[in-house]
Amino acid sequence: MDQRQAEKTPSLTTVVNFRDVSRYVKNIKPGLLFRSAHIDDASRDDLDTLREKYRIRSVIDLRGMQHWPLISTLRLPGKYDSDYTQQYPDHVASTSILGLRLHYIGLAGPQYGHFVFSQLGYWERTKAIIHTAVSPASGFQQWRKTVSSQMFQDRMTIPEAFIDHSFPQIKAIFSVLAKPSSYPVLIMNRYGSDLVSLIVDLVLLLLHADTQSIHRDYMQTYEDLASLKEERIRVNREQGAPEDFAEPFLPFVNSLEQHIQTKHGGIEQYLLSVGLSMSELQAMRKILGSDSSVSEKQAWLVDI
Repeated sequence: MDQRQAEKTPSLTTVVNFRDVSRYVKNIKPGLLFRSAHIDDASRDDLDTLREKYRIRSVIDLRGMQHWPLISTLRLPGKYDSDYTQQYPDHVASTSILGLRLHYIGLAGPQYGHFVFSQLGYWERTKAIIHTAVSPASGFQQWRKTVSSQMFQDRMTIPEAFIDHSFPQIKAIFSVLAKPSSYPVLIMNRYGSDLVSLIVDLVLLLLHADTQSIHRDYMQTYEDLASLKEERIRVNREQGAPEDFAEPFLPFVNSLEQHIQTKHGGIEQYLLSVGLSMSELQAMRKILGSDSSVSEKQAWLVDI
């Protein structure tokens, strides 16, 4: 996006860290893929701007449904499996807000949960089970602290664990992205930082975007969130994460790309492994790649 285009771009006053991914990456067509922090407190004017100016049709909320893991399928008609993990994400929770289609796809699915549990020692797991049985509220808090101490040891531990153990969730996200009717799409979570970067980077790797461009997009997030740094440090502290998690991790993009290449054989093989089809990968490249064209008036995808 050049300077004149940036000046014409309508600004959002109640949604932070919002931008078109093509702002820093040339391999992706403008006006199709956006990223931001949450839109929970977005004003009516900003929601109108998202819908009417940016023509956004779909929003992928990486936080998932709030408290979704505590909902048993016993509460759902016709469901008798007490393990909620069998329900999600085969039926992705969706809703509409003023014409925006929201897809709630949290990355921390059951496979990821099992992996986290396996990383804890026998005594840690036993204590967590006992504490939760005796006092669910305090036991859950103790469980979070125990998990945090394990998972926040390294900055890439959680992103790489999602890549390796959240296949159904990654598939659900990319299934939305493979449909032309979904676009333009906004991907978000609380701050629109590392986990949004994780998904955006997977898309950009599929499009063969250069690493430097992906890195620039990643770094821009921390500039856009500068005013919220103290708040993010406080939230990190509450979650058991180190304070420096509010700073950018310079090797993030290179580490992500290397992990996918060495452990999964590259981005294409990885996405096929999670359950996507080759036709879906080709559809995303056709939709988002620089060799596709978009009607500026209607934002419809057309072949050239």
